[in-house]
Formats: sequence, structure tokens, C-alpha cells
Amino acid sequence: MRLLRLAIISAAVTGLALTGCGSDTTNASSTSSTGPTTTTSAASTSSTRATVASIHCATNELSASLGEPNAGAGQVYTPLVLTNTGTRTCELRGFPGVSVLDSAGNQIGQPAGREGAEGTTVSIAPGKTASATLHTTNPGVGGGSCSAESAKIKVFPPDDTAALTFAAAYTVCGGFQVSTLVAGSGGR
Repeated sequence: MRLLRLAIISAAVTGLALTGCGSDTTNASSTSSTGPTTTTSAASTSSTRATVASIHCATNELSASLGEPNAGAGQVYTPLVLTNTGTRTCELRGFPGVSVLDSAGNQIGQPAGREGAEGTTVSIAPGKTASATLHTTNPGVGGGSCSAESAKIKVFPPDDTAALTFAAAYTVCGGFQVSTLVAGSGGR
């Protein structure tokens, strides 16, 4: 019995020593043995992406609008509301891309910067909403200049390259930020 244990320990030590001092052939063998694992992982990742894509809210399933602004202490916070107009529950997570446009559809100033940390995934049933908050300052506060009032707002839902454009009057003064999406229509 003792002889068997010594043989097993000796084989294990020899195997470890050869692995640490192995030639290119050993490394090639090692790489090839991880190949199937990587392939499986890629297949799992691909499957996960397909599942995520199947529940992600597509731009054509959403409409956008502005809620009532809330001003205080020289700041203006306006909910940007996304409504699920589709027939299935879908999900969004993160920050929408937001730009203000003139009546010809030209961008006014810079797009909104991100404010705060990315939130959790928001599940939106048909007819329900998610919202982010647009943040700027009141005119004349802090000496910052104001842009021309917008005629439209362009919104890219998170993880999407298609945009929603809707009629809205919005003036950016000083900075322009957008928060992460949350459930409901009130913003953060």
C-alpha cells in the first residue's frame, strides 16, 4: 500500500515538473486542450447574446417624450420617458444617447454627457415606461451660456444604433447630462 502511494506521488511530481519545464510541444498540447473550452465558452456567449437580444427593447418598439421639468437651486431636471409600444415585455439598461436638434434636424451643441453610475436592467411591459433624467441649469445661473431652443430631441436607446426623434422644446444652459434609465416615468 505504501509503495502504491509513493508511486502515485512520484508520478504527480514528475508530471508537474514536466509541465513547468515543458517544450513547445507540451505548450501546443496545452493550448489545444483549451481550444474546446474556448469554443464552448464562445458558444455559450453567443447563446447568451441571442437571449439578451431577444429581450432587448428595439427602437421600433419604443416611443419617447419629455415629462414635466423640475427646477430648483438653479438646476433643471426633466424626465426623458421611453414607452414600450410593442407587444412584448422587453428590457433596457444604461444611458440613452441624447441630442437636441433644430427644426432642420441639425444638432445643437454637444450630446448629453453621462451623469452618475449605470443602473440595473429595467423590464418594461407593453404600455409601461422607463425614464432617464436630462439635467441642465436655469438660464443665467453660473454665467454659462444657453443654446438655442430645440425643436426636436434625438434619442438612442442603450445598446442601439437606431434613434427616435420627437418634437420637443428644450434649452441647454451650462452643461447637459443624462442619467441612467430607471423604471417609471419620473426619472431618477
